[in-house]
Amino acid sequence: MQSVAVLFVVSFITFIIPAMFHGTVARVVLGPRATKADILEFNHAHFFDRSIFYQYYRYVNDLLHGDFGHSVLRKTMNKPAWEILSPALPRTIWLAIVPLVIALLIAIPLGVTQAWRRNKAFDYITTFISFVLYSTPAYLMSILAVTVFAINFAIFPGLIPYPTGTGFFDPPIFMLKNWTAFVLPIGSMTLLSLAGVARFTRGAVLDSIVQDYVRTARAKGASNWRVLSHHVLRNALIPLVTILGLSLPGLFTGALITEQVFNYPGMGFITVSHTLGRDIPVVMAATLIIAIATVIGNLIADLALVVVDPRIRIASK
Repeated sequence: MQSVAVLFVVSFITFIIPAMFHGTVARVVLGPRATKADILEFNHAHFFDRSIFYQYYRYVNDLLHGDFGHSVLRKTMNKPAWEILSPALPRTIWLAIVPLVIALLIAIPLGVTQAWRRNKAFDYITTFISFVLYSTPAYLMSILAVTVFAINFAIFPGLIPYPTGTGFFDPPIFMLKNWTAFVLPIGSMTLLSLAGVARFTRGAVLDSIVQDYVRTARAKGASNWRVLSHHVLRNALIPLVTILGLSLPGLFTGALITEQVFNYPGMGFITVSHTLGRDIPVVMAATLIIAIATVIGNLIADLALVVVDPRIRIASK
């Protein structure tokens, strides 16, 4: 219920900001030579001269019927915003999921090893590298990858070929067929995700190691592997699940930036091009989709905690 309420608030904010500038949409559609009378007529035809609450009612009603608005850009005039964005959405989703999975496979064992060998040379070196990667912006990481591996050494392509499929499972097939073109974008996003997850895993494991139940398990003669797998990791996963759910929007945003650098026609690439063209309905639709992804990420984190932490289920009963 909170997620639904948040979506309504976000939809209102997404709607209210462009609604304050009615002339902008009219100028894009009618051109810079449009007279004041032309703008007034356009606003009347599209209900922009009605109250803001009536306009919002129409906007929400359209959303509930699957209508995200129509493009006002000249080359895509009157084309539904969803038709423009829907082919790009799976590309961005897969571009965010693949680096996350790879980062988890590397970062969790790395974070556990850091915690288990804390204050050793391995811990200091990997901690320093993690801090450097974590503080590196996504656009800088992508540009460095292109400069070093595509331009200076020409090992991998610096641009991704234009994909043709529009289905949800077409992007992973396209990635496999053109894997060399995806090494740099996926690699740069993996490094950014890996650093944060590794640091958080290290902290969660260190917090679990000093708990009484760990000392009790060791006192009973449990091996290090059993202590780690049955006691430490299970409890360390609880905060890790939370941070992973909350990091989904960040991965989505990172994919938007990476798409610009590697010329990949995902959500980010299309949103920026329509922003430059002042295509407000499409930009509003893209903003709302990103907001929905954020809310879903929070919801997944809450639901996953119920599965991971039995104390929540007991308390609810």
